Amino acid sequence: MLFNYVIFGFIDNAVMLAGVVLGISIEKKFPKKYQTGFSGATIGGGLGNAFSDFCGGLGASSMTLAIGSFTGCIIALALIPIFLKFKKV
Repeated sequence: MLFNYVIFGFIDNAVMLAGVVLGISIEKKFPKKYQTGFSGATIGGGLGNAFSDFCGGLGASSMTLAIGSFTGCIIALALIPIFLKFKKV
């Protein structure tokens, strides 16, 4: 049983980290003023996490869990620009 959880954790994080790397490489194609090193990793990581949570829900044989967790991740990702607007570092 423990081995199954280790495999799930590995796959879950591998997909999320692949999203981060993909986001960073996509950000390099943005105009220079938008290449912050933050936005690509954040967007890629958020989308990778949403996808990995969706896959986890499917793995648990629950379409409701898959769609619900994916939707929750996308909502949280959409709130990042709002948070950054109010943060103003």
